[in-house]
Amino acid sequence: MVIPLNLSEITPDWLQQAFRSSDEFADVEVEDITCENIGEGTGIFGEIGLLSISYSSQGEAPDSLVVKLPCVEPENLAIAQALGIYAREVAFYRTVSVTSVLRVPKCFYSQMGEDGRFVLLIEDLSLDYTVGDQIEGATHEQVLNAIDALAQLHADWWENPELESLDWLPLPDDPAYMAAVPEIYRGGIPVLVNEWVGKIPDESIKIAQALEPRFEELMFKFAGGPHTLSHADTRLDNLFFSKTGSSEVAFIDFQLCLRSRGINDIAYLVGNSVPQEIASTNWESYIQHWINALKTHGVEYDFDDAVDHYRQAVLYYTVGAMSLIASFDTGNERGAAMAEAYVTRIFTHVVDIGAGVVLEG
Repeated sequence: MVIPLNLSEITPDWLQQAFRSSDEFADVEVEDITCENIGEGTGIFGEIGLLSISYSSQGEAPDSLVVKLPCVEPENLAIAQALGIYAREVAFYRTVSVTSVLRVPKCFYSQMGEDGRFVLLIEDLSLDYTVGDQIEGATHEQVLNAIDALAQLHADWWENPELESLDWLPLPDDPAYMAAVPEIYRGGIPVLVNEWVGKIPDESIKIAQALEPRFEELMFKFAGGPHTLSHADTRLDNLFFSKTGSSEVAFIDFQLCLRSRGINDIAYLVGNSVPQEIASTNWESYIQHWINALKTHGVEYDFDDAVDHYRQAVLYYTVGAMSLIASFDTGNERGAAMAEAYVTRIFTHVVDIGAGVVLEG
């Protein structure tokens, strides 16, 4: 099958072929579809559409699906392909997602092209869940529920020998990361200094400048163990919360998943998706909550080690802010607002948790 170049090329005939690649839907007859672009202002590395489908013969086929394609912005696409994130997400859905303890969308079809392009057809979670809003920020209860879900994933893969068999799952100091990520960070420094004074703490800018010549050193620290399967993009726009009021949280977007420390997922969530007034007073209790949740699944983790690793992770994830201010096309007004929330929160969190101490070692 031909991988569509954009959402406009998702046609009833194409969807019919995708369904017929599965024995489960071999007899489905697609009559018509409409496609709504739902990725603008939320997806950075992908074009995302919601398909509403009508059938002349439906069987058990869903009334709606989410389709995911590569992004079209040249700067974003270049980084995505350099880091191999499209192949990574396809591999996740073909392997790990099938038995994952984390609630993730069911995958109905996946294809990876030789040119580095891909397509995914996945479950529409909006039927039973409400997506988080990174601009608004997470509530305290949402953070705790997300930590519980992540702890179960982390415990399931904690120093698991099977991690080694996932050859598509890189470490944070993978050569592709070492080649691309430091330059992304350094490219943001001039923009940070010239355009963000007064928007973020002065101390955070000084820390960012001190980190610049030592960023590779931080990457090697950040890549240390203990290792598990980490989502690595736990911003609130990738989390779905149950409409029934249950504590269940579902996760999407596995393009950046890594073999790394589980605490990194907690640092990423709190650092860029939690309002400062909540994050600054609760970050240590969130770490303890995660440790307690791990323990219920048989994993022990020292609190002081977790704090050290948390600080390293928050400092590392300032590179995401650098990419947003200097490299990426954020798409529209919502994307710009999301970027501003990320940047201001992560750099404020650097100061609030004393992450600068990482550079003293």
